Amino acid sequence: MSDQKPERPGDLRSRRRPQAAADELVDPVDYRQTEPAPSPVPAQAPAPTSPKAPAPRRGRPRREVTVPFSTRLALDVQDLIDAAVDGGEGTIRNVVEEAIREKWGQRYGAGGQR
Repeated sequence: MSDQKPERPGDLRSRRRPQAAADELVDPVDYRQTEPAPSPVPAQAPAPTSPKAPAPRRGRPRREVTVPFSTRLALDVQDLIDAAVDGGEGTIRNVVEEAIREKWGQRYGAGGQR
C-alpha cells in the first residue's frame, strides 16, 4: 500500500513553514507613517466667534464621600421610612441620615454636619 502513494513533493516543507508578517519590522507603538500625509488645502477660515462659556455640568457634583449601608430593618421601621419619604421628607438616604444625626449627633459630635 505504501508503494502506491507518490513521494511527497520537496517544496511541501518550505510552503508550510511559518513566514514572517509583512510588518514584522514595524514598531507597533510607532504610529507615524513612513511618508508624510498630504496636507489638505485650507479652506477659507470662518469668521472668529466669541468664545462660549463652558456648558454647566448636569446633575450633582460628585464631591461627597459615602459608604454603603446595607442592613436589615424591622418592618415597622421600614414603614416609617417609607411614610417619611412619601410625606416629602426627601430620599430614603436623607431620612435615615437626619434621624441618626438628630438622635446621636449631639452626643458624638457630628450634629448638624453634612
